[in-house]
Amino acid sequence: MVYQDHLTKFVLLRALQSKRATEVAYQLNYIFLTIGAPCILQSEDGREFVNNVTSELASLWPELKIVHGKPRRSQSQDSVERANQDIEIMIGSWMKDNVTKKRVEGLRYVQFMKNRAYHSVIKQSPYKALFGIEPRVQLLTSSLPQEIINYIQDKDDLRKVTEDYCNDNLAEGSDDNVADVSNQEKVSSSEKVSSTENDIRKARTTAAENLVKQAKKMKATSDKSPPANIGDNVTKPIPDVDKGKGDLRNTIGVILQKNDEGETMFARILIAWANYQTPRAGNGMRRT
Repeated sequence: MVYQDHLTKFVLLRALQSKRATEVAYQLNYIFLTIGAPCILQSEDGREFVNNVTSELASLWPELKIVHGKPRRSQSQDSVERANQDIEIMIGSWMKDNVTKKRVEGLRYVQFMKNRAYHSVIKQSPYKALFGIEPRVQLLTSSLPQEIINYIQDKDDLRKVTEDYCNDNLAEGSDDNVADVSNQEKVSSSEKVSSTENDIRKARTTAAENLVKQAKKMKATSDKSPPANIGDNVTKPIPDVDKGKGDLRNTIGVILQKNDEGETMFARILIAWANYQTPRAGNGMRRT
């Protein structure tokens, strides 16, 4: 299961034994109690499934109130599918690098890699957008050289190496670059907390502004496309649950009906199954 916060793009990955609403709600409840719950829940599995999930969440957490969001635009859905494919590729690479078939073990590492990576939409890492700071990897994110980090085994080694490294840097620096520590004011805990809160607020404001810019770009791109009419052929992505690894990603459909609701157009698609494959038993596909 892939859970992503819309504003910060922060991703949480959870392993599921089945895709039942009860199990999905249990994992979501754990996530919400850790980082907070959203107001709107969107899913590629449809309104009925989300309604079942929200009902299960209400039984687990009676004070929780979440509503189902509108269906995504086609461009947003494509970006979600690409993100899911990236996660699949990253998990496969992790399993290959670590010579293991334990797929579940790689979820935590892939989750961390996704959240610490720079996101092109919000112009920062999802981790920073959520917590206001870049993720730390203990000594690897320090200013110590790699050869010194490899030498450290315990706390005494760390203290000795840090003192030697600082003394060497002070000896090599000029008087202009040496700070007068005795004249520096001590920063109180409350000031540090206030600074962190400001960093988080600034990071989320930046993320929100960049999301608006991205939405405007997507809207401009969508407006360039000619409006679809009843009887037109369109390309529709095939859901992952309905296709195998070697099947095509898209299929051809025919628009039978459309409804205009403000700026959103919903179309009922008749899938031309024969254009891409014949349904096989047990692959989750069915004719409607």
